[in-house]
Amino acid sequence: MSRKQALILCLLFLAAVERSGAVGGVFQGAVGHGQSTRPNTWSARSSSGLTLTGTWTAVAGPTSGTVTGTWTLVDAQGRTLRRGGWSAAKSPAGWTGAWRAAISGGNAEYSGTWSAAAGLKADAQFADLFASAVQAVVGGKWRAGRQSGAWSIRAAN
Repeated sequence: MSRKQALILCLLFLAAVERSGAVGGVFQGAVGHGQSTRPNTWSARSSSGLTLTGTWTAVAGPTSGTVTGTWTLVDAQGRTLRRGGWSAAKSPAGWTGAWRAAISGGNAEYSGTWSAAAGLKADAQFADLFASAVQAVVGGKWRAGRQSGAWSIRAAN
């Protein structure tokens, strides 16, 4: 897997964000839902220095420790280069877990692990992490095979 593909997959995890009060609903900053037109954004940086950015949506899963959503990879002018879907699961005992990502129009699937540097209780729900992203940037670390780096998310209010 290339460095860029690993980061694209990581971004899928980054999409793993849910907004306060929106558990069970889509969080995408869309007009008509009483939310900002500013999209939720993510960024990821590999240990080799490659930086990627994009947008995300998230939907809480059937348990408090899962989430799914969509993601885009955008260039410096804001044009969408890639898009796909993602899912993540949180450890019941803390802010670590696993993520999976797929690129639309292809058969490839990527996966890895993540951790979040969230000032939340270990047993808090995923929604609490996403609610925090409305107030301030939330971030952590990711790994996909031999690739690793840092991630951050921002949620539209």
